[in-house]
Amino acid sequence: MFIVYFFITVLLITFWVTTSLYIVVWYDAVNLRTRTEEGQWRKGIQLFSIFKGIVIESLCLFFKLITTPLRFYLDRIPKTAVPDSRPPILFVHGWGSGSHAFLIIYLLLKKQGFKNMYFMTYRPIFADVRKLADQVAEKIDFVREKTGASKINVISHSMGGVLTRYAIKNGGADGKVEKLIALGGPHMGSRVAAFVPMGKNTLQMAYKSAFMTDLACDGMTCGDTHYVSIYSDFDNFIIPQDSSHLGADAKNINVPFHGHIYLLYSFHVIRLIIKELRRER
Repeated sequence: MFIVYFFITVLLITFWVTTSLYIVVWYDAVNLRTRTEEGQWRKGIQLFSIFKGIVIESLCLFFKLITTPLRFYLDRIPKTAVPDSRPPILFVHGWGSGSHAFLIIYLLLKKQGFKNMYFMTYRPIFADVRKLADQVAEKIDFVREKTGASKINVISHSMGGVLTRYAIKNGGADGKVEKLIALGGPHMGSRVAAFVPMGKNTLQMAYKSAFMTDLACDGMTCGDTHYVSIYSDFDNFIIPQDSSHLGADAKNINVPFHGHIYLLYSFHVIRLIIKELRRER
């Protein structure tokens, strides 16, 4: 019975967290956005879609939490590289998460014939973004050395996209990443970072912080990497949601009514990832 109570408690917590964040999203949308037609935006509200989105996001967060122990397994595969004409793939997770976040994406990519997929779990979670980005750059070199590939593809979620961008711009990974497919990346930061009152990177990840502004000062997309941002105006962690937009030199794909965690488990998003991985530049 303890296990049942435990899972019920975790599920209720995920619903509470998700609903609370969407209250913040609503407050931000109503009070901190400029609207040309006063009150007209209310006519576009789709209550059923919003409710459905909140329920799906809560369930996805619940699944992500209960699969956390799997990261200790995923971090250790593959043990050996296999011949493949396509670039290897590195998964880079978001703040406070782990490699288990990409479980469904990994399984579906594997089913589609993708090989040489690597994971990492960076720590400590409160460390300077620069130090965490160094870990990403080191892992990129590890994957290249392990597979013999000159360039790799990176699939990131949330802060993982910022770390990869920093690694490309300042960490020596320029010319080593063929494609960066960023899911829900806070590329100009997020106001949600203010809810975490500790840690160096939560200050750096604040919306339009000095760090985020400096990272974007020469453009959001550096080097010869092809950038793809898959994001949603319904994201409950990236506030404002247009912070995920990587500018005119990137491919930006907006998927409606997808919460921040749902981006990791949505079949629609995974089909987009597969399409971009197969697309010739």
